[in-house]
Amino acid sequence: MPPRRVYVVLLFVAVAGLFWLMHRADWWGWWMEDLPVYSHSLLQWMAGQNPYNDSMSPLYFLYPPVFLYMAKLVLITLPRHWGEEAYFVVHIVAVFALPLVLARYFFRKRWLGPLFALLLFFASPRFTGILALCGVNVASTLYCLAFVAAIPGLKKNRWEWLYLAVFLAAIIKITFLVLLLLPLLAGKRQWVRSIACGVAVIAANLAEAQLWPDLYSGYQWSLRQGILLQQQFGYGVFGIAATYHHRKGTPVGIAPYVVSVGLTLAMLGMLLVLRRRLERAGETVARNGNWMALVVVMLILANPRQMQYDRDIALFAGFVLWVYATRTRNVLALMVWLFLPSLVVPLVVLNPHMHGIYETLLVLAAFGVGYWRMWRESREGVYLAGQNRRSGELDDRQSTVQFPNPV
Repeated sequence: MPPRRVYVVLLFVAVAGLFWLMHRADWWGWWMEDLPVYSHSLLQWMAGQNPYNDSMSPLYFLYPPVFLYMAKLVLITLPRHWGEEAYFVVHIVAVFALPLVLARYFFRKRWLGPLFALLLFFASPRFTGILALCGVNVASTLYCLAFVAAIPGLKKNRWEWLYLAVFLAAIIKITFLVLLLLPLLAGKRQWVRSIACGVAVIAANLAEAQLWPDLYSGYQWSLRQGILLQQQFGYGVFGIAATYHHRKGTPVGIAPYVVSVGLTLAMLGMLLVLRRRLERAGETVARNGNWMALVVVMLILANPRQMQYDRDIALFAGFVLWVYATRTRNVLALMVWLFLPSLVVPLVVLNPHMHGIYETLLVLAAFGVGYWRMWRESREGVYLAGQNRRSGELDDRQSTVQFPNPV
């Protein structure tokens, strides 16, 4: 059953107050941080200037030329001067819709009602969900588009809309290619289509370099300035390894890429093996909320450059795995206990580029304990043919682990 609504509302108030106390001094430094970059670069380009420059340093326009053409197409369909307002509204709707879509169609838990899903998402460790909301990055809208497009796939193994959504997202942000693993892990007979979509994205990127060579050269320059020189490697495993190399005064090199790719391949292999075991036992994985939480966590961890707008999704899915692995009834107490250490990390880890290390470890651990429990249950015959758990829900009456009330 979901937590009592009054407790959820009280925690919402407490989280909002704590966030304001901690960030009131630097609020305007990152509020709607990315929107001015989009607007400024688009206006410069439409005026015949080069949008890839350092006029807004330390922020850079990190999007390929096709993003400019797509944004211009949308802009000319709107009333004059409505572009920023329309984008902001779409972003707000997308961020609020993300946890609701994931909770309803992916994780399918009785205890994960709409209000509690929003609380979990925005009150995730280090306020990651709130930071994603305030940053106004286009990635949140693209994630929402992709996950909504995946719903027919989860229900009827119809993934055409997802492929279209991933194509549009990946030509803007190449890291969205990892979402092509979703049909492979939750659908059936999708290898050829997923590979074809990936090839189409790569072909589109190569075509950009040929169609707009000057713009594409500027795009590559911005990537070097905004990521390599600014050390914006993200908060994932790749980001931690790259930051470590940079701190030692050595080039990023190939090691972070090897570690990141190796982790992705290892998780993918583990999931494929586990899926085979579950399906042999008669489990429909696309309707198993615990399996889908494992898949979503893996998709985000596979992204080499994880930012707050990626990590909020991984933490949300990771919490589902923590509840599943511990079988706790007191989900509110578990949420608080997982949240509190994130407040201490900035006091211990002085490098701001490493402040996401706790969330990385938390998500990795969630994948580990969730996988272990599902593997153990599949071995013990919990998933039996003809006796699938309805909607992938854990029977909360079987809970064994209790977390003390931190208040």
